[in-house]
Amino acid sequence: MSDEVGVPAGASALPEVDDVLAAALEAQGKARSLALGLLRDARRALTGSGLVRPAEVAAACVRSAADTLLKLPGAPESVGLQDAARDLLAAVDAFQPPAANASDNPGTSENPAAPAGAGWEPVVAAAAVLRGELDHPGGYHRSRARGIIERLTGVTLGAAQKTALDVWGVVYGLASGILHGRAAGPDDAVLLYTELLAAARELLVPLPDRAARILELAALNDPGAAEAAEIARWADPRVTDYFLRSGPAPVWLGVLQEHAPHLLLPDGAAGGRWPAALFLDHVAQTDPDAVREWLAAPAGEGTAGIPRAQQSAAAGRLALDGLLGLAVRHPDVVGAGQLRAALAHPGVRDGGGPAVGATLRLAARWARGSAYRAHAGVGPRGGGAAGRRGRGRACRPRVAAGRC
Repeated sequence: MSDEVGVPAGASALPEVDDVLAAALEAQGKARSLALGLLRDARRALTGSGLVRPAEVAAACVRSAADTLLKLPGAPESVGLQDAARDLLAAVDAFQPPAANASDNPGTSENPAAPAGAGWEPVVAAAAVLRGELDHPGGYHRSRARGIIERLTGVTLGAAQKTALDVWGVVYGLASGILHGRAAGPDDAVLLYTELLAAARELLVPLPDRAARILELAALNDPGAAEAAEIARWADPRVTDYFLRSGPAPVWLGVLQEHAPHLLLPDGAAGGRWPAALFLDHVAQTDPDAVREWLAAPAGEGTAGIPRAQQSAAAGRLALDGLLGLAVRHPDVVGAGQLRAALAHPGVRDGGGPAVGATLRLAARWARGSAYRAHAGVGPRGGGAAGRRGRGRACRPRVAAGRC
């Protein structure tokens, strides 16, 4: 009797390592061809015959290929749980708690008693990293992938790419469980192979070799969850930016909001960088109602019903400028109350300089247009000859008074 378990389900349709990915792997140096060989061996194990445990063999190949890929130049030496654990221990060792009788003996000026909270800031910070790693494992592998991508592209990854990098933690977690004695499930090895193949493409294939697929997705008139998931896996922010600038069909607004809403929001950690603002501007040209509804909708749980427009503007000056630009070009899309609330934020004028000046000029353009429409008694897209003749005059006294 044979001990073979057969070819795993779904293995017959497995993608191969194509020429583009193979070239990208080979370009990383002679030693990196090991990853290419291991990926091909994983596919042979899953689609061939003669192996007793093909899924486990494929998982071992995938795990080794992932290790090879994440040892490329640019990957940090040690990040995540190990770093945080060392920092926590060092902070605890260095901390001198206050004496039990500190209230009776406050100390001298040369050796004062430590206040109760002194020295605990690094402890709290390191504990937060540990807690984050426990709640969302795989930080070590995500950080290594991030370092490699940033070295190859010269671009700093943003908040939207954090989701894309989760695949490395998933691959390592599943493959490690199999290597450490857990039997592979019927679909585990196929999932590992396909996920690592896609992750390697995100890690290494340059933007020009991906342009055709980006434009193909942008041209779709009936995208769904699978296409949105593909976009959410893009780890290079330039790829996402290119897609959003390519004029995707307006239907993408609803699809992304349902399946990958983080791609539509500005990045607060990057000063409010908002690639989706150009996409919203594009959609507003043909479906302003959809953009208006999206901006007016509540921002999400824990935001006390704040409109999405106001939440976006609060992410940073770049997002505020994007919202103002949208309001100038499409005045019927952004609510006046939403903009007034955003402009009332005390940080709008902070720092001065050209950036603040650019924001205030955009705000003035929007206010002048708003005042003109109110004076002429026309809608945002209306206006007759009388309205055109009076353009701007009604607002001038208010501008001089600082109210427009």
